Amino acid sequence: MPCLKINQNHFFHNYQILKNLVKNEDKIAIVLKDNAYGHGILEIATLAHQKSIKNAFVKNMQEALCIQHLFENISILYPQSCFLQTHFETCLKAPNIFFCVASLDFLKTLPNNTQIELKVNSGMNRNGISKQELQEAFNIITQKNLKLKGVFTHNGYGDDLGAEFFSQNLQFLLIKQEILQLTKSFNIPLPRFHSLSSSGAFKDNITHNPDDLLSDCFYRFGIAFYGYLCIDSVFNLKPNLKPIASLWAYKISTCSLLKGQTIGYSGTSKVLEDTQISTYDIGYGDGFFRIKEGMELKTKEGYKIYPRASMDCISIQSIQEEVCIFEDVSAFAKAFNTIPYEILVHLHSYIPKKII
Repeated sequence: MPCLKINQNHFFHNYQILKNLVKNEDKIAIVLKDNAYGHGILEIATLAHQKSIKNAFVKNMQEALCIQHLFENISILYPQSCFLQTHFETCLKAPNIFFCVASLDFLKTLPNNTQIELKVNSGMNRNGISKQELQEAFNIITQKNLKLKGVFTHNGYGDDLGAEFFSQNLQFLLIKQEILQLTKSFNIPLPRFHSLSSSGAFKDNITHNPDDLLSDCFYRFGIAFYGYLCIDSVFNLKPNLKPIASLWAYKISTCSLLKGQTIGYSGTSKVLEDTQISTYDIGYGDGFFRIKEGMELKTKEGYKIYPRASMDCISIQSIQEEVCIFEDVSAFAKAFNTIPYEILVHLHSYIPKKII
């Protein structure tokens, strides 16, 4: 079976870079949604716990309960996802689990006394309560005695060059000002604020809000913890983050081929010399993207990977017992015209994780 090896030294290296960036370790929150971007939620949460990270963000209730013992605060970004009543009831009783609420409709369904974070729409126009709906939201919160722990947004322009990043920051500031007035009117404690992910945190060096009362409490670091930063190259940011995961596959069999012989379905690939080719135990059935004709990809060791990938195996010009498919997924992301996130989160959760 293939294996994902997690380099803990790289994780701690990335943590130190983020700590140096924000100057305060309490400003670091970690995003562990979607099985920690494919890296293994319990494995990464355990490493984060070693650095005393207090705040974590997950996708659903199952993920929250898996790591409940490791963080002071866990926010469920999409509590409606994979909904199970037993998990819901358990999360409601947990003192450190918060439900993120992105609509008035969902807010109305929550039981009294639920701990919540309001997601507001600051211009990304994807999920979130509008500024015009805040008054009604606070009416519902008061009627149900909901515990408002946070108000947050997602700035959708952290990776990009342009004024939209600053416009969204400004819109969130206006929302914060409205929240400040509403909390006073309804006699509710001021919640925590947060809005920026990895790229936004690096850009935020030039966009600090001087109003401490309304400044963000922390940054939600996701992809940066895993060793990548998908920000426009024009910013010339080179923080020396190190990918923490390497994907390894193990040999199934080896065959000797003569020059001109073909490999696999439809004979897509042809060898140009007498050589030995081995198959290794990972394919698109394991969530690994399907390598197709025309793609020129190699393992970390430099062994050629031959198209097409099959459901359960790939062919590589190697006879080694194990090979490292990638140590840095960037080349694969470029070949598939996508971002590292997509390659990584597709890896099936049943692939074993080994911390090295």
